[in-house]
Amino acid sequence: MNIVSLLEKHPLFARIDRATLGQMARTFVLESWRKDREIAGSAESARNFRLIISGRVKIARGSADDAREITLWLLGRGDAFDIVSALDGQPHDVSAWALDEVETLAVPLPAFEQWLDRSEPLRLAMHRYVARQLRELTALASDLALHDTMMRLAGLLLRHFDPKAPSRGARVNLIRDLPQEELAALIGSVRVVVGRLFAELKREGVVELHRGNIRILDLKRLLDHAENQASRLRHRAHGRTAT
Repeated sequence: MNIVSLLEKHPLFARIDRATLGQMARTFVLESWRKDREIAGSAESARNFRLIISGRVKIARGSADDAREITLWLLGRGDAFDIVSALDGQPHDVSAWALDEVETLAVPLPAFEQWLDRSEPLRLAMHRYVARQLRELTALASDLALHDTMMRLAGLLLRHFDPKAPSRGARVNLIRDLPQEELAALIGSVRVVVGRLFAELKREGVVELHRGNIRILDLKRLLDHAENQASRLRHRAHGRTAT
């Protein structure tokens, strides 16, 4: 597989000239990962920077006390990890797991750091990417602090649905076919709670579940559901302020 062509298609490297990409390509290694395999832990995060070529990867942090985990980022083609180690060169206490058969391009972190220093197009692309990742992390923190579980689940479905999907209902994209345990980790909950909420949404005719795939049947009702949850929370907060 032509690594230069793969780099040209990746958002972080898309504006770098082909001659420079040819030099960079010699440093990359194309990797394949089986589904459900750990790609990198905290120690590995400070050794290599990886671009995702295909498949989905979750970046998660777990608790040593009760084996619970929360997914900080759900990544797909065009994403990269670990951005924290890429910026400070230190290990990051997270792990990266393959949710599908995954292909990545790996480069030693010192080489990537040198490229960031020397290449303005790469540096600007990295700045934009880091800003996007920070926005997603800020949204997750806000959801966990301010919203109940149903609202977090509705927000997750709304962020990932595909309005161009054919046939009845709009399918979700990046979270398609993920087990409910993985969906729970994305919203800071547990599988049994997410299962109960999906059962409620199915009874209301909002979603359809078939062989692990989710279809949104009534987008307006899902939006209403999220807004009603938000209104109740605002009303509750206003009541506390008034007293």
